[in-house]
Amino acid sequence: MASYVHHVIELPSSVPNQPMVKISCLLHPTVIPLLPAPSAAPVDHNPPYELRDTPQKGVGMFAKQFISKGSLILVEHPAYIIPGFATNAISYEDFETVGRGIPDSLYEEVASMANCRTSAESPSIIDGIARTNALSVQLKFPSDFPSDSPGAKDYGGLFPKIARCNHSCGMNAGWEWDLSTLSSTLFALRDIELGEEITNTYVDLLQSRADRWKRLQPDYRFNCDCPWCNHEGKASQMESDRNREYIATYLSTRPTYAKWSIDPCLPNAFVINSHLAVLPIIRKEGLHRLLPLFMEEIVRCFAELGDEESFKAWAEDTLQLCRVGYKDLAGELRRMLEDPQKNVRSWARRKRIQEENNHQDRYEFEADDSFLNLFGTSPI
Repeated sequence: MASYVHHVIELPSSVPNQPMVKISCLLHPTVIPLLPAPSAAPVDHNPPYELRDTPQKGVGMFAKQFISKGSLILVEHPAYIIPGFATNAISYEDFETVGRGIPDSLYEEVASMANCRTSAESPSIIDGIARTNALSVQLKFPSDFPSDSPGAKDYGGLFPKIARCNHSCGMNAGWEWDLSTLSSTLFALRDIELGEEITNTYVDLLQSRADRWKRLQPDYRFNCDCPWCNHEGKASQMESDRNREYIATYLSTRPTYAKWSIDPCLPNAFVINSHLAVLPIIRKEGLHRLLPLFMEEIVRCFAELGDEESFKAWAEDTLQLCRVGYKDLAGELRRMLEDPQKNVRSWARRKRIQEENNHQDRYEFEADDSFLNLFGTSPI
């Protein structure tokens, strides 16, 4: 059985006269020495969102201004971190100790959050609220960490504001955990209009509506009423299910830039045209979180072909979408755009290979022609 200890992470403020941020944790003791020591994220005193009551879904997060795709919405540290598996191995007192480690003002905010677990299922509200709202967080473990227990490295963090994003099967916001800063970033996946609710997802969106509901009902105690679960007519709902099934299949069988780039026999636009065909379906189903995967490959294909105009157009669009939520890719795209021919190692590589092959083919044809002419014969 795993043994956990209570530990409070203290993050010094990066702003003078601001209190430090405290994160109450229940951790395996070998994890504690490997925790980073960042400063607290600056407080945004004019965030682009507001929290307000909804008619049927409790408190929700809403845009109080237009938020363009890829824009930052919120950076937040967790109020607490607890193991995300086999919580029946953790005592009521363990959870309560975590609760006592949360600063009083923050604890009030945590205690007001939705808890869809009964007291019999989760006697401690710290456990129940985490089961309802926590997001997965990845921590660093020693190389000799025992791995005999499935899920031993799974942890969840409770983010009081990000968790106010209600569920949608066509979410408009995504989040990314950053271990180095002990924070999660919430960002827009597509343009969000003034007054529009900012949503996240709680389930695998590539499943059918029936399968999504099978997960939502026991885990969160509701059936989704988002537009993607309330199509007009059975035929439209069936089409949506087929679209999601197709996208799931395409993800596992799609042509990739990596394979295309080393196979000169494949058509130049093979990957580009394949991805362009699926992008409208992804957008129709509100699965914008998948777009960077395909857009990045299209960018790399245009670079390989030396098509500077198309490369720049797609790279700039991809950069706008990825500038907050996919920082490594965004940094690479910025460098590529500064000077594509210098900063993209594979720039026009496929074009050069094809030109060399064409030159070789012409040379061989001319040589054959000269050889045949020695006998007074011309090629047919």
